[in-house]
Amino acid sequence: MNYKEVIEAKYSREAWQGLLYDIFHNKVKFWRTPTPIHVSSRLAKEALSLGNISLSDGETIAVYEVELNEKADIERNRHGIRDILTTDWRNMGYAGAFVFGYRKNESVLRFSYVSETWGFNKQGEYEKVSTDTMRYTYLLGEGRGCRTAIDQFSTLKNSKQTLADITEAFSVEALTKQFYGELFDWYLWAIDPVTGVSFPNNTSIEDDDREDIETKIIRMITRIMFIWFIKQKNLVPNRLFDPEYIHTILKDFDEESTTNGNYYNAILQNLFFATLNRAIEDEEGNKRKFATASKRDIKTLYRYEELFTISEQQVIDMFAEVPFLNGGLFECLDKTKTIDGVEQAYNYDGFSRNDRTFADGRYRYRAIVPNTLFFDEKRGLFSILNKYNFTIEENTPEEQQVALDPELLGKVFENLLGAYNPETKETARNQSGSFYTPREIVKYMVDESLIAYLGESDFNRSLFAPNFKYEVAHVEEYKSIAEKLKAVKVLDPACGSGAFPMGLLNRMAEVLQRIELNTNVYEQKLAIIENCLYGSDIQSIAAQITKLRFFISLIVDCERDASKPNFGIPTLPNLETKFVAANSLIAKKKQDRQRNLFENPEIEPTKEELAKVRHEHFMAKSASAKRRLREKDQELREKLAKLLADDNNFAPEDAIQLAAWNPYDQNAVSKFFDPEWMFGVTDGFDIVIGNPPYLRIQELRKFNNDLADYLSDNYKSAVGSFDLYVTFVERGLQLVKPKGVMYYIMPVKWTNSSFGKGLRSILCEKSFISSIINFEAYQVFEASTYTGIHCFKQSKSLAYLELDRDMKNNQELQNYLSSITYNDFVNININTSEAWVLTNKKVNTVLEKLNKCPYRLSDVFDKIFQGIATSKDDVYFLYDCRVINPFEIEGYSKYLKKNVVIENGLVKPLLKGEDVHRYEPLSSDRFVIFPYDLSNDKAKLFSEQQIATLFPKGYLYLKECEDELRGREKGRLKNDILWYRYIYPKNLTLFAKEKLVAPEISYGGNFSYDLNGQYYSTTKIYGYIKKANCLYSYKFLLGLLNSNLFWFFIQNTGYVLRGGYYTFKTNYVSPFPVPNYEAIDMRQVSMVENIVDDILHCKYELTKDEIASYIKDIDKIIYQLYGLSSEDVKTVNLYATR
Repeated sequence: MNYKEVIEAKYSREAWQGLLYDIFHNKVKFWRTPTPIHVSSRLAKEALSLGNISLSDGETIAVYEVELNEKADIERNRHGIRDILTTDWRNMGYAGAFVFGYRKNESVLRFSYVSETWGFNKQGEYEKVSTDTMRYTYLLGEGRGCRTAIDQFSTLKNSKQTLADITEAFSVEALTKQFYGELFDWYLWAIDPVTGVSFPNNTSIEDDDREDIETKIIRMITRIMFIWFIKQKNLVPNRLFDPEYIHTILKDFDEESTTNGNYYNAILQNLFFATLNRAIEDEEGNKRKFATASKRDIKTLYRYEELFTISEQQVIDMFAEVPFLNGGLFECLDKTKTIDGVEQAYNYDGFSRNDRTFADGRYRYRAIVPNTLFFDEKRGLFSILNKYNFTIEENTPEEQQVALDPELLGKVFENLLGAYNPETKETARNQSGSFYTPREIVKYMVDESLIAYLGESDFNRSLFAPNFKYEVAHVEEYKSIAEKLKAVKVLDPACGSGAFPMGLLNRMAEVLQRIELNTNVYEQKLAIIENCLYGSDIQSIAAQITKLRFFISLIVDCERDASKPNFGIPTLPNLETKFVAANSLIAKKKQDRQRNLFENPEIEPTKEELAKVRHEHFMAKSASAKRRLREKDQELREKLAKLLADDNNFAPEDAIQLAAWNPYDQNAVSKFFDPEWMFGVTDGFDIVIGNPPYLRIQELRKFNNDLADYLSDNYKSAVGSFDLYVTFVERGLQLVKPKGVMYYIMPVKWTNSSFGKGLRSILCEKSFISSIINFEAYQVFEASTYTGIHCFKQSKSLAYLELDRDMKNNQELQNYLSSITYNDFVNININTSEAWVLTNKKVNTVLEKLNKCPYRLSDVFDKIFQGIATSKDDVYFLYDCRVINPFEIEGYSKYLKKNVVIENGLVKPLLKGEDVHRYEPLSSDRFVIFPYDLSNDKAKLFSEQQIATLFPKGYLYLKECEDELRGREKGRLKNDILWYRYIYPKNLTLFAKEKLVAPEISYGGNFSYDLNGQYYSTTKIYGYIKKANCLYSYKFLLGLLNSNLFWFFIQNTGYVLRGGYYTFKTNYVSPFPVPNYEAIDMRQVSMVENIVDDILHCKYELTKDEIASYIKDIDKIIYQLYGLSSEDVKTVNLYATR
């Protein structure tokens, strides 16, 4: 069946019934006569039940048709429309419904899937999570793209056709990934030097035109995508992107040209800088026009008249239906001597009338973006954008249009920098440890932080509930809540592309709309933006994209009206002093002095005047007004900085840096962050929220050693191999009010790792951590990062919760989060900087019982040691070895890429991680070159002469690799006579002893027994040598460490890695509790020893079932030794399942 003919046509019941028959076949049943359903006349003229669809999982969904009321505001009544038929399909016992929503006078069809909230449980079963409804909608009909719908419906047709399959067919994620894949390919094409894209930068230099090309391309993409979004409001005419029309107005236009960029210059640049950034007629009566002055190249005037076939007035008329938006997004970033007063002109955008060229034909002052990048039929940017539907509304977890929404801008920004560093192919964001936060996580954290600010109560929580109903009896409480909400101060210190600030804006506006009836949404949002929300990010383009998303959120509440000035579209605010590019971790410290009563009386009035200037600039419209206010801002900054320095508030050098900070320079990044100086916030923020970067100090030092030194010197949390996020927590504590709240999503590893000790100490001292929701092995981000939601505020105990089910996607995680209640948490008293053990209630009961044991594994083992660190494994390790005679072995050298023969006396059998398995006898076909003499239980390095004499073949091999060995660790051994030694010769005498061995990373205990001390190992294996006075045998300890109980302990106190694996490093295994030898039943110990002995001697003769039975017997005895109850055993077995 041709789905396209149905989907792209005006709604026809018969055609759509045929389409559903084609998808579901005999599963779908339509009534002969549709049944009328009573619904609110305010929302719909008529609603009909058309039939139902019986799914293969036993669930049934209804099919409805709704003719919407022409006066109903669909966007304002999302919840009402979503639930317009919920009572009917619930009463019929259905799991959800398909709804065809239309208006007779419109060509648009809203095809929705409405259901209650479902998700996968821990057993992988698709179950109802809550009765809250969700709606997924395709906007279809005449003139609308349908590629996604066709693809998804075809997939649904070939699926099992369960409820989960229907949800997947309406997935926005699939659409977004598809779009991003195409856009990313375009981006890689655009930044490739072969395309010839260039921006002038320093106009006096010829070879810097591709400097920072990635950022400039991303800025161009975001500007174009912004236009694509506002096209949904008919604010920009489609013909400006139609090559047939462009042919009629541009000279020599060739949409396939790989060298000519006249479209970008004449159309896009004039649209960006001279139309969207200039009033149709400003306060002084100046209208849009072409630049004429020979010296002052004003950046808001049209240019390139020579590229058009039409007159200047016709060009002006062509752009005349586009409103002025203001806001800075389309502000030309070129810096000229005449306009900006700079010593050297920098044309970052290249919007210039000067057509001078270099010898190779490139423009000296203009940007060049060849036409083919936009119009190529298969991979041009417009070809890609035209395939998809866009919606100007930001989707919510409960209400999703299957179209590209403005949140996509954030994802595009975070991901497009994937090729930002062409040498390392690392992303600029990921290099700084940054990841985009999904909307489901944002919604939960925003709601919880606002509720914490307002005060935890059932009433306050009800304001955020999907089923909120306005009650006149609570009007005074509503007023009080509204005033408090309007007064909140919120900061995201690592705002990226604005996920949290946008989430806060939308949620605050939604709550205020609920409790303040008949208010203007635009004015409400504007007030929230100016008075409540602040952000900072280390990348300037991040701050710019945050602003862009805020602009879209304001435009969504406006409607075009040709009868009004500027078509009824309010000019957007200037957000330069709301979202800044700065290093949030570096503070400007005030001088340590007591505040005296004789502060310079000029300081406070100057602050007030600066605040007034910035308020005026927030809504300034004309270029001249903005320039005047910015000059006044600079004058006041310099004056205030001098006053503060003279008054001993800041050191003189810091005062100079404060004054030099220019919030209006969109390319600059401040080296410091000071909320009082930048935002006028003097007493801290009520809420600090965000997703701080995750980056170990070692990685930071590779590209910013100065910052690493600063953090180490100035942050108490900067302990050992610390991660950047712990310093963001400490910085947040400096920025939040004493009774405020912080919400971060970040790794949970700091709670039990050594590098987290500093942060744990700070939080214990301040009693400033309230709750953690640990996502365990579920990855919120597409990286090997395991995170949790952290709430930091004044609290006497820590409420802790672990994810208790498997999740397939973030939507299911959102469903889970919405179902959480206070009773799901376990309260843990935290009063130490030592490693915290965080578990759920049942697990905590077992761990408390274990911890009553008097000893720990560290009391049992004398040495828990790591394997050999050679610093050049490809030289020292030999693979696929065989013994060729009693004195020599032959093996493959990866470094030389050939087989070599080495004397037995110079090599040792070598184990790697994959060689060690639970109870299995050890074996390996690998050896390690070992240039040490182990006589007298000491490791003494052979001299070069000794090696040459005793092991001539081994010596020849080492000499062949000498240059490589001398070059280890950046040439550390270049002039060393002992060039063949291990750089880190630790634990060399321990390998020859009786021991247990286990991989560093493992899924479950994988301990084995090296009775004769035969095997050496890599750094990925740990050896365990018990103390001389330990009464437990190696065989008993082998059974204990391979037991479910030990695995349970590691899972609940250790650190999870990708795929559910855990690290078995010393600091994680050492705390395991061990019973007092003299207080336990020795017969049980002997039974474990005997079973282990049977397994070791008969491993290859036993069936899998027999081995499993033996292991189960060991587990039972171990449980008895620790005195576990049957309920405890259930808990252990549940969590320790392999």
